[in-house]
Amino acid sequence: MTNALTFITEAKNKPPKSSDFNVYYLKKLLEKYNVAYQENSSFDNLLIPKLEFILKIKIDSSEYNDLITNLSNFITLSNDSLEEPIEIKVIYELKDSQIFYKNIKRIISETETEQPQADDIFKINIQLEKLCELLDDKTIVEYKVTYKNINDTDISSFSLHNLFSIKNIRANRHLNENVLSSVFQRIVSSQFEDDNSKNLFKGDIETINKTITERVQGKNESVSTILKKIEQGNHVGMQLRGNVTQQSILRNLIKYSFTDGDDFIPEDQFGLGYVNLLNIIGEIIHYIDTYEENSHQSRINLLFIEEPEIFMHPQMQEFFISRIDNAVHKALELANFVPENKKSLQCQIVVTTHSSHIVNSKIHSCNSFNNINYLTIKDKYSIAIPLNDKNILEENSPTKENDILFLKKHIKYKVSELFFSDAIIFVEGATEETLLHYYLEQNNILNNYYISIFRIDGAHSKVYFPLIKRLNIPCLIITDLDIKRYCCEKKKQHKKDDPVCPTCNNDDSYPIGYAQITSLDDRQTTNATLLYFAKNAENSISLREMTDYIEKDFLYVVYQKDSIEGQFATSLEEAIILTNHENVLLHNLISNLKPIVYKEITNGGVNKEQLKGSSFRLQQSLGNNSGKSEFASKLLYELITSDDAEKPKLPKYIKDGFSWLENKLRNEV
Repeated sequence: MTNALTFITEAKNKPPKSSDFNVYYLKKLLEKYNVAYQENSSFDNLLIPKLEFILKIKIDSSEYNDLITNLSNFITLSNDSLEEPIEIKVIYELKDSQIFYKNIKRIISETETEQPQADDIFKINIQLEKLCELLDDKTIVEYKVTYKNINDTDISSFSLHNLFSIKNIRANRHLNENVLSSVFQRIVSSQFEDDNSKNLFKGDIETINKTITERVQGKNESVSTILKKIEQGNHVGMQLRGNVTQQSILRNLIKYSFTDGDDFIPEDQFGLGYVNLLNIIGEIIHYIDTYEENSHQSRINLLFIEEPEIFMHPQMQEFFISRIDNAVHKALELANFVPENKKSLQCQIVVTTHSSHIVNSKIHSCNSFNNINYLTIKDKYSIAIPLNDKNILEENSPTKENDILFLKKHIKYKVSELFFSDAIIFVEGATEETLLHYYLEQNNILNNYYISIFRIDGAHSKVYFPLIKRLNIPCLIITDLDIKRYCCEKKKQHKKDDPVCPTCNNDDSYPIGYAQITSLDDRQTTNATLLYFAKNAENSISLREMTDYIEKDFLYVVYQKDSIEGQFATSLEEAIILTNHENVLLHNLISNLKPIVYKEITNGGVNKEQLKGSSFRLQQSLGNNSGKSEFASKLLYELITSDDAEKPKLPKYIKDGFSWLENKLRNEV
């Protein structure tokens, strides 16, 4: 983005390079050229490579009169009040299409002749290399630049160079020696450029130069005597004089020392992250010091900070935005110390980053998702997705204020990394969170992608759905069937004021126990995620009607919709038990974890097949999250330390979810 904007705003319109074009775009063009060549059809109506940029500029009509004048040709009658952004189209295309077509035909012909037996993919790749060489050969192809308004009307005698002023603080991947002294030397020099400081050293400089001239006079006469011996007539003379200037003092004769408390610290002993941060702040101070007051009236000022996270540890990244903000305010305060030099900074600061910590820093320092532009790839093309506090929430949500507050706070606890994930998985329990990392590592396809797992209670996960949809990130939601059971099915007596139970009719003599569910007829779910999607998609909460997984755009919800060994599991723990009811490792784990319950169910280990008929009882015996966490931790230990043949298998619904992710990532990433 930074390079693109710099490219189109240069004073002299440079021709684009082949690397500026999307490779997939060039391949698609080549496929069409090959079809036309094979059919011996005309090339005249075929598209030629071009780059198109669209700039949208929003300005205040009451404050920026000069800027409006510069953009007058792009202001349409329908937008004369400037309520909508002004749109500028910049198009780079070839001047002579016929020369291009001629060379493309030559490239295809050469490929067919030189590689007659090659397959189409190989030929396209060879042609792509030659096409790139053609686009870079300025002796053959020439480019022209066209500017258009929103109505596609050509605008002549216009240049973006006069409209934009761009300062770019580039990523310092290779910090030079004395980088801090260098940047602060420029800051100090700029502080002496005002009229009050220009003559600050004038008297001292004259004295120093006079003294130097007097002291070197003897050497001057000695050299002149030697020169006379060489050339007696109009010999070449030489004068040695003092040449100290204010600029040379500021540049070379001031030592920059850095302190930590009362201690002086050599510049090369600072950590690289700290040096990088100070360098960025120094560049900002210099930018403010040299900023032209009222320049925003006639141009757009942009300050880019590129990947500032380089060399910084996570804690420093977390505070980056607030530190930059404080530095800007303090620099402006110092710049305005002299009333006649008072200035205001009218520019946009753009930070490009791959750091989830800096994204988190931005959200919390500004308390908002506004002004975040998420760059991603869709259909092999890069796209920008603007985010704000409105478009990441459900439009008609009655809890909007609480939802946005929840997102801002929860983002702090890891979730900001979803911006940088290839895919995300939402889970609701400790078992899923613990085990899925292991199973992802064992998946030969998914372990090649950056997949984040987030544990969020079902009641709150729906708050994320609009944001995920906005980001176009494949999202697998693994949730539970959470079959609604009545008290008698959970080994509890009904209370007197309970509604009539369809299972026991509230009969006190009915034998209560842990009921296994073998049919979903007349069954409902208590799961908040399933209820959310059922009401919006199926307008029903009956489990009998929910026979398929739920897919909406980039979301896929899997749950225990199918029976396992004739039983319907209500949780992952129960699904693992049913799927692996014959697994020796699982039997040993349960017998160690819940020895009393295990002995009762299996008759002291004699009837191990009874395990599948008591899966719900075992799941209930795990109790609260601490019990489930212990189950998951012990199972993970066994998975890591045991042979593959002995390991418990994943339940089918999670395998189905992984398969969906595999297909989605292959097509999307």
